[in-house]
Amino acid sequence: MKRQAEAHLTGRERTRLRVARENGYLNARSADNRRLVEAFSLWCWLLKIPMVWLERRTPHSRYGRVHLDMFTTANALTAAGQAEMRAHGPARASPHDACWERVPLRELERVANTVFRAATRMGNYEPTRSIFVVDMRREKPEISGTDDRFLSSVEQPRLSAA
Repeated sequence: MKRQAEAHLTGRERTRLRVARENGYLNARSADNRRLVEAFSLWCWLLKIPMVWLERRTPHSRYGRVHLDMFTTANALTAAGQAEMRAHGPARASPHDACWERVPLRELERVANTVFRAATRMGNYEPTRSIFVVDMRREKPEISGTDDRFLSSVEQPRLSAA
């Protein structure tokens, strides 16, 4: 039975998607890879794991790209995580994504596997959400959290003197 996200994929693309789910990264070296990347990103988003995929730079190039996307998770790379990403080769890395350009084709699979393992290693990522706590035991409840922009926009509840 085909899943709805996979209904528009060819048999070869479904096979690539199945292998990607087993490996943790997608080999998107095919000519028209946008539908395949979208189906894989939906799967990564549902599982809340980082999305790693590789592709050729051009159809006949001897080099490829490896992409890391943290937007499918609620996490961002830490400074240590970004440094480890750059240690795998010259990369453009930010807290939310990374990209390796001009990776030789024979190294693409190894780099993608290493990047996925590094992106999921403890200490290389941190939650991006702020955790807010409301203390209801106090007479005037206070909201405490780590994001000052949000706290300034929250109006404190007023207790009516009855």
